[in-house]
Amino acid sequence: MTRKGASRRIPAYLLYGEASQRIAGSMLHIETIEARSARHHWKIEPHRHHGLHQMMFVLEGRGVVLADGRRSQYRPPAMLLMPVGSVHGFEFEPGTRGHVISMSADMLTELAQREPGITTLFARPCTIELGAGDLHATDLAQSIRMLAREFERPAAGAELALHGWLEVLLGNLLRLSSSLPNPADPVVGQRQRLMARFGELVESRFRENHSVADFASALHVSESRLRSVCLTSTGQPPIQVIHARIMLEAKRQLHYTGNPISEIAFALGFEDPAYFTRFFTRQAGCSPRAFRSRGPELAAARL
Repeated sequence: MTRKGASRRIPAYLLYGEASQRIAGSMLHIETIEARSARHHWKIEPHRHHGLHQMMFVLEGRGVVLADGRRSQYRPPAMLLMPVGSVHGFEFEPGTRGHVISMSADMLTELAQREPGITTLFARPCTIELGAGDLHATDLAQSIRMLAREFERPAAGAELALHGWLEVLLGNLLRLSSSLPNPADPVVGQRQRLMARFGELVESRFRENHSVADFASALHVSESRLRSVCLTSTGQPPIQVIHARIMLEAKRQLHYTGNPISEIAFALGFEDPAYFTRFFTRQAGCSPRAFRSRGPELAAARL
């Protein structure tokens, strides 16, 4: 008889979909998000890596990240940090652009000997949303582009160049993280906890056509408090956070299923398919039918 726990076992991979194996010494791997996610319908199921830390740099495309049991939305550009052993999964918007950088625990340990602060970046799963100014003010995006270029066309001195660009990347991440609000601050901690709870509720109820007032009531806070926390944390009011999650699911359904638009509308809590069409058009800049006919490239272009 199969034990119930066996069916809930969280898979461990070397890289997603690849058999897990022991990693000895330094290992660095870079690939586009599309390279692995597109063939899985842009959905990466919860899993873990025993010997790898991962960084996902999302340049274009909204999505949902699951990290150690918590679900939250992110807005691009963003950096998603997943330490060794953390359980994580993703739902990327079709057409998402970005890179996944995987490095072994031994490599991080080696780098931390010169800059101990690096270990704090991977103390726990973390999402760093980046403003346009952040990318212009740092060499983060350039270092990732150069890492990918060196990895894709190895030549003499490639290993030296890879290590150099990785150090530039991590150095820029340290600078960005040091400018973020301190989560140990009681006020900041309260905001983060409320946003986490709101994100979990949105994830479980976005198909049920709840109002902001409904969410605030379920969270036992006022609408003004929820709005203030959302604006401070994400720059968006609560209704936009809810709408972004609905749109992510709508685009996935339009791209990956042949379900009628009316059926998709009803499944997302819309009583009137015509209203869903107007909602989608207002949010995406094109109709559901046009989005479906033009494919995922439109998703990235419209963000």
